[in-house]
Parts: sequence; C-alpha cells; structure tokens
Amino acid sequence: MTPPKPSLRRTGRVRAASTTPAFLFLSGIAACVLATAAHAQSGVTIFGTLDLNVTHAKAGGASVTSMSSGGNLIPSRLGFRGTEDLGGGLAASFWLEAQLLPDSGALEGSALFHRRSTVSLSSTAWGEVRLGRDYAPTFWNVSQFAPFGTVGVGGSANIIEGWPFGTGGARTFVRSANSLGYLLPRNLGGVYGQAMVAAAEGADGARYTGARLGYASGPVDVAVAYGETPAKGQTNKVANIGGSYNFGMVKLMGYWLDQRAQGTKHSNWLLGATVPTGDVGTVRLSVAEAKARGAAVAGDGARQIAVGYVHALSKRTALYTAYSRITNRGSAVFMTSEAPEATPGCNASGLQFGISHSF
Repeated sequence: MTPPKPSLRRTGRVRAASTTPAFLFLSGIAACVLATAAHAQSGVTIFGTLDLNVTHAKAGGASVTSMSSGGNLIPSRLGFRGTEDLGGGLAASFWLEAQLLPDSGALEGSALFHRRSTVSLSSTAWGEVRLGRDYAPTFWNVSQFAPFGTVGVGGSANIIEGWPFGTGGARTFVRSANSLGYLLPRNLGGVYGQAMVAAAEGADGARYTGARLGYASGPVDVAVAYGETPAKGQTNKVANIGGSYNFGMVKLMGYWLDQRAQGTKHSNWLLGATVPTGDVGTVRLSVAEAKARGAAVAGDGARQIAVGYVHALSKRTALYTAYSRITNRGSAVFMTSEAPEATPGCNASGLQFGISHSF
C-alpha cells in the first residue's frame, strides 16, 4: 500500500501559559525589579499593545467563531526597554518583551519574555552589538513588506510552510535564542543591515547564521536576507527579498521567499498595497501564492487573497476588519488564523473585527 502523501501546512501555535509556583514567583520578582529600575533609571520605558478581535473562520465544512488576539500588525504584548548613555556616542540597552493573550489574561508560551530578550552595546559611529533572543534577519521581509504583517486572517504567515519555525526541522525562521547580532549604524545614507549567529546549545535545529541588507530613502525601501540552519543532518536554507514604494495615494509592496530542506523547495510570493482614505482610514489589499516542489509534495500549493480596513480613532487606538480566502491545491492544508483543523486540499476563509490600543 502506498504511504499517504505528506500534507503542506503551517505549524500551529501553542496557546499555553505556565502557572507553576516557580513561574509565578519568578514573575513577581521580575516585576518588582523592573518597577525599581523604572524609578532608578530615567531611560526605562514600559510599552505594549492590547489587541482583541472576534474571528469567524472556516476550513472545509467546519467553522468556528472565537475571540483572538493580534489582528492589526502587532500581537498583544507587554515590554520593558531601557537605554543608558555612556558618553562619547556609546549606549547600553536592554529589551524584554512578552506576548499576552488578553482574551483570557494569560501569557502565550512557557517563556516569559519569548518575543524578545536582549542586552546590547551601541555606538552612533560603529553600530550595535546585541545578545540574547531576537528576531532573525530572515523574518523581517515577510512582515515589513506585507500589508497585514504576519498576523490575523490576512497575515502573510498563513501560507508560509512551517511557520513560525521553518522547514526540515529548523526552529529559527522568526526568532533565534542564544544569538549574537550586529546592526549597522543609522547614518549610512539609507543603508541598513543586520547579521546574526546563534548557538544551538544542544538543540537540533536551533543553530542559525544569517544576514539582511537593505536601503530605505524617501518613498523607496528594499531589502534582501539569507539564513542557514543545520537540522536533522542537513542544512536548511532561507532566502527572501522584499520592497515597497510609497506613491502617496497608494503604497505598493511585496516579497519573494524561498525555503529549501530535505530535497524539497517551498516558495512564496506576495503583492500588496495600502491605500489611505482621508486622515484616519487605510485600506489593505494583498494576494499571495505558495508553491512546493519535490517528490513528496509536487503540485501542492495555495493562494490567499485578503482585504481589510483600519480606522484610526487616535494615534494609539484603531478599529479594524479583515477578510481572506485561501484556496489550497493538492495536499496543502493552509488555513487562516483561528481556523478549525481540516482535510488536505480544502479551502479556508476568515472574517475578523477588532480593536487595538498601543501604550
């Protein structure tokens, strides 16, 4: 009997929070320490976003209506960051950022500051050296050059294979722990860049090497990135390029992504636009395509079409809505956020209404 064909799908998120006594005790200590630091150092800032929405998602013949978080570019989060001026253009900084689930009041993931946890030393002339858990260079193009970012029913991540980890056993597409990074200074005439190496520390698929280089000036922004991760006895490779051009009445953007692992290739492209409507509204549009090549996944792929609108009530508060539809081919099982589990090759869609507030 011929074995079933592997299905193409993104990795589901784990909505779990540790409530062990040790976790609560350490969380309490961290809160006290950070509160003390905020009084002792004028350079410490508390920041965050609270985002909640009602989502109706379908996949195949099943549907579900739920409350979720993170439909307007940035998920709900709580963070602490600070900078100390050391003189002579030098500065020391830290950044701690946790992801919240305000629909239940819980944290996402078992690690407290799993979104970002870094300490760095920067120079206005020489750039920044950053250590800790940080975003990988290969993440930014698929987020920055997509109208919906990577979140919500219209997010670009919906049809990226293996999201948020990567393919072939890699776990480094979005973030890398135990990383050492370097960022170019901001006074290079529009040129920007980031390089990173991350130690595996015994975890297969966690070692990472990658870089990103871009140019932004006036209406133009373009960047290219590449990264490698050894996993399961092979090297997983990620490459992407993205860009945007702001015409004023419309901002066009897009990217191309290539992931290669275990004899397969997963490619994505996206074209999108944001259109301001007066002083407070923005229409978002995007079409994205996923395609797989390889003996086990030949013919698999998907297309996502998304449309949305954001209405700013202030600089920090916005109402938003979005709709997207995913058409799967072959054995692909891509779905919108919050969708129920479905069978290979089925279609999926999602409708979302929400509010976001940043502080």
